[in-house]
Amino acid sequence: MSQNEPRQSATSTNGAAPAAGTRYVLITQCLQNDLFLNRDCRLFLPDAAVRTMVLGSGSFDKDLGTASRRKLTSKELAAGPLGLFLEETIGRRRREEDGTGILDVINIRDWHVSDDAYDVERRIYGAHCERGTWGAAYLEGLESHLDPLGAPITEEARFFEEGRVRIHHVHADSLFDFRPRSELIGPAQRKFQKSALEVVLDILLQGSNADIQRMRELLRADGRPAAIWELACEVDDDEAIRCEDRVYVAVIGVYTDLKVKTLLTGLRTLYNLPNVAVSDTLTASATLERHLAGLDFASKVLGVEVVHGINDLVRFLGGSGDLEDESSVVTGDSYARYQSFFKDQQNVLAYETQRLQEYTILTERRSRDVYETVKRSNKFLLAWGATFLIVTLVFAVASAIWPDTINWKLPAITAGVSLAQFIGAFFTQPTADLQRNLTNLAAFRMILESHSLKTAFARFHLTTPQMLRELRSDREATAARRQIDALEQELAVIQALDRADFESLRDLGFRAEPAPGGAALTPAATDNGSPAVPATDDSTPT
Repeated sequence: MSQNEPRQSATSTNGAAPAAGTRYVLITQCLQNDLFLNRDCRLFLPDAAVRTMVLGSGSFDKDLGTASRRKLTSKELAAGPLGLFLEETIGRRRREEDGTGILDVINIRDWHVSDDAYDVERRIYGAHCERGTWGAAYLEGLESHLDPLGAPITEEARFFEEGRVRIHHVHADSLFDFRPRSELIGPAQRKFQKSALEVVLDILLQGSNADIQRMRELLRADGRPAAIWELACEVDDDEAIRCEDRVYVAVIGVYTDLKVKTLLTGLRTLYNLPNVAVSDTLTASATLERHLAGLDFASKVLGVEVVHGINDLVRFLGGSGDLEDESSVVTGDSYARYQSFFKDQQNVLAYETQRLQEYTILTERRSRDVYETVKRSNKFLLAWGATFLIVTLVFAVASAIWPDTINWKLPAITAGVSLAQFIGAFFTQPTADLQRNLTNLAAFRMILESHSLKTAFARFHLTTPQMLRELRSDREATAARRQIDALEQELAVIQALDRADFESLRDLGFRAEPAPGGAALTPAATDNGSPAVPATDDSTPT
């Protein structure tokens, strides 16, 4: 189809005008065992994310176990947010108990076979979702909704339809679902051909009712997206508008900041879809901050609606959404509570960074001025001290040789000062000043580096989503206190390291000379890890 010309409304392929209606599409992203139940997989989600998404309040403290030793029962999974949502959308529609219109479910499944492309990904993320393994299978306990036909783990899942539900399967092997599988990419190819996901969506989003009927017939015979390749190309190449139905597309799954984000970007790039939604309850990522970053990008950049909870998303997809006491199941907070998080975090960090930069510039300038002044003063004293000493020696020798010719008063005056006092005034004191300033500079640098490290840990713990929000429950307050406790323990470790470092400097002899008046600055740490304050010290330089 031409990129420069808009499609013109026309009759459908069967000669009738396109009938306006509503279509619903649910896309699930990587609802597989490796990501939810297999602790041995490096892409395994944190326990908190798994519990929030698949267990909910009722079984939040349940031990997840791992792999074949998992401790979750199918009943517990079915009672969690993800299980209830799949039942409300897929289960009830299969039995024709609820829902208006047909729901097309597209399950995107990470599916790897041994080849060069997987070797690259495996080296980055570790082994995951390999064909024939338990980890590549759909989430155990919910597979009856995701793959009702129950394909063996060595085979790709096939198309299924029953009641008001049609279930499609896309087996992707990269982060980018709109890119075809690696074995379909030629070495000299400059532009990708249609991926399996694009093939299915081209018909669902653009095809007429007759096109969808043809798709169903083809998939009943084969069950794989390859069977509808030619039909998708025909629909996409047609200049006429085959479908004027209103379309609603919802996305759930993992990872919010990677797979879900790239999927939503592809949808926005390829299709004109006014109604696209992503769930903040049924998506997850490695950390809450990364999860929020993905939702933030979807909302503010892609213009995707972020839907919280179960009922609202079920209604978005044409269901009744009549789940009672939803709050007793959903444990995750609404994205709305965090919409200002990144702005608040940036304000806090920007203020602290600005003050730190001003402090650094100020201390650097002052330190440079002080040390330059001390350096010039010491050079002046050393130069004049050497000059006076040489002059004294010369006149003393000359006076002894030619007593009648050389005036004896000048050598006598200069000799009147004892040699020890002379050396102390013109040599020892400037040298001690240089040594003391060098020692103080080393201590000052260590203090700044320690302060920077403490500031970094404080930033990490005090600017998290949990800390920059209003605390509304005991659980949230407890989580905030844990952050503070962790910060205090880390700062205690840093202070212990500071004490050890300053003690090592003192053992090596880095100790300041007594300053005028008897005060000396010793770069040793106090009991709380801070630098020692000036103290009276009558010891000799080490």
